[in-house]
Amino acid sequence: MTAPPSPAPAERLAGIILDLCAAVAARGGGRDRLAGPLVVLIWTRLRRIAAQVAALAGRIAAGRHRHYPARRPPRRPAAPRRRTPPVLPHGFAWLLPLVPFEAAGRASQLRHLLAEPDMAALLDATPQMRRLLRPLCHMLGVRLPPPPAAASDPPPAQDTPAVAAPFGTPPHARTSPPQPPPLPHSACGPPRDAA
Repeated sequence: MTAPPSPAPAERLAGIILDLCAAVAARGGGRDRLAGPLVVLIWTRLRRIAAQVAALAGRIAAGRHRHYPARRPPRRPAAPRRRTPPVLPHGFAWLLPLVPFEAAGRASQLRHLLAEPDMAALLDATPQMRRLLRPLCHMLGVRLPPPPAAASDPPPAQDTPAVAAPFGTPPHARTSPPQPPPLPHSACGPPRDAA
């Protein structure tokens, strides 16, 4: 009997985010629990990340995804507000103190998922996925793997052949091109007087 195929990285990522949403919603209300507006903000942020990841994964699976340069929409001037709206924390791993057990477990799952070859290939092929996961990794205290380094240009070919330097030659003198032979001694003397 063959084992069932493992779900795709995007599906597993969606499961991690949905479990976080359920954990945050369960922490709302009551004493020593998260305030209602903060629960709504966290839940909304997580659901937005999940929707964007699912949409991008759907475009990739259908072959309709294209790489476009990242463009930020122009910022509109904020309308004046009388009440200060609640804001999300900004520190690294800020969700862990709020939902300690559930967030720590999902952070561990996310680390394992990011270390798998399929997920690494997805991140390398689609920089947009890396951009979508950055806020999720930040709130869970997970370091997002760095993007692949660009291939460096090969060094230019040297026109002069390499010459073996004698033993004891300084390193900077070993790579210098060979010098022309000295002129004969007669060519260095004073000019002859015209007869």
